[in-house]
Amino acid sequence: MDLSLPFMNEEEHRLFISLLSEKRISAGETLFEYDDSAEALYFLRKGRLSVHKFTGFLKKMQVVALLDPGAIVGEAALLQNYSRQTRVVAIEDCMLYGFKKEDFATLKEHSCKLACRFLEHILSIVSLRLEKTSDRLARVL
Repeated sequence: MDLSLPFMNEEEHRLFISLLSEKRISAGETLFEYDDSAEALYFLRKGRLSVHKFTGFLKKMQVVALLDPGAIVGEAALLQNYSRQTRVVAIEDCMLYGFKKEDFATLKEHSCKLACRFLEHILSIVSLRLEKTSDRLARVL
């Protein structure tokens, strides 16, 4: 598996990669649905994904993001008892690496420091997404 995370040394990278599972979905397939139990986050290796959210008008959904290779999706899966708040659909055939809650628990057991660095990495991504969303909202208003 070729997944590079800049905050890991070679040994940590081997440990992390050993916890991932490969998942493939075809164009048009749903990775996860709104209100599904969030069991894993995914690293998008190949393909493109669209992220859909309910608009608040009846049962209509709107595409709120397009994700390219290198993106992380479903990061809230690391939280306890979290339900998905989006629908994620493959625009193209995709290859992803899944990282489950149990995998995160294993990572913490092996290296709390690495688990913290991983969470910092996820937090930086979430923070950047929030900033971009706020910028888009400010332009609309």
